[in-house]
Amino acid sequence: MLSTEVLYFIEVARCRGMGRAAEVLGLSQPALSKAIARLERDAGTALVTRLPRGIELTDAGRAFYEQACHAAAALEDGLQAARDIGGGHAGLLRLGMTPATSHFVLSALFPRLRQERPAAVLNIRTAFGDELFALLEQQRLSFAVGPVPPQIPDSLSFEVLYEEGFSMVFSQAHPLATKNELTAADLEGLEVAAPGPDEAARQVAEQTLRSMGLRASRVMVEANTLETLLFATATSQLVTLIPTDTPAHHLPEGLVTRPLPRSIIKRQIAIFYGRGYVSPIAERAIQLLREHRP
Repeated sequence: MLSTEVLYFIEVARCRGMGRAAEVLGLSQPALSKAIARLERDAGTALVTRLPRGIELTDAGRAFYEQACHAAAALEDGLQAARDIGGGHAGLLRLGMTPATSHFVLSALFPRLRQERPAAVLNIRTAFGDELFALLEQQRLSFAVGPVPPQIPDSLSFEVLYEEGFSMVFSQAHPLATKNELTAADLEGLEVAAPGPDEAARQVAEQTLRSMGLRASRVMVEANTLETLLFATATSQLVTLIPTDTPAHHLPEGLVTRPLPRSIIKRQIAIFYGRGYVSPIAERAIQLLREHRP
């Protein structure tokens, strides 16, 4: 098992502060500070810098944190492998998915996976691709499902599941709402609500505009949840993009969708893997996703 001091350090790094970490761990702050000091003595160097508000990892602290996360995840994988072998394959599934792929993933896995593995624990994380990739590299996810970005970390591998198109979304009061079909020219110079610059859908859209010689969109609202992007679009003259197969009942009232030709813009959806242990329940979940692909 990892030492208590290492586990405490991981929590301090995640919380970016002693006070919050002490609350999560159920410790007094002085006790936590002493544990971190013991770890720093063992390491022979400072791992954290105390700031007026919170802490900051030193270069040595960042290096140690990365390795400690790998070690913690590897230990959990080892324990889970032992449980799988000795306990009827109940298992733990740590799954990541992007907001745009959540309907596909949940439809593929529920209720069948729960029916087959009623004792299993499913830990599901919804986030945009850059955050999921970081969790995969830290071995904190079994696998993740999301769009394939222009660049993929070398430490990850992926398997394409299907290809999907995009629809443009805007309010009923937007000038584009009068058009039944959109063309590439309609994408030029729009004011948009969009995810962060590291998210695959935004990268695909920006790359499409550049390749066609069209003026880039102006990002007026940037958010890390699909719900926020859709709300901003429904209450303004902004537009955003969603996968064409997004169920209509997931959209706020007052929004209009128009599919874009796949000859203009499309992307691939894939399963992404890190380098950790793939449990039997993760293998079964992956099989169900393959069977459910459009």
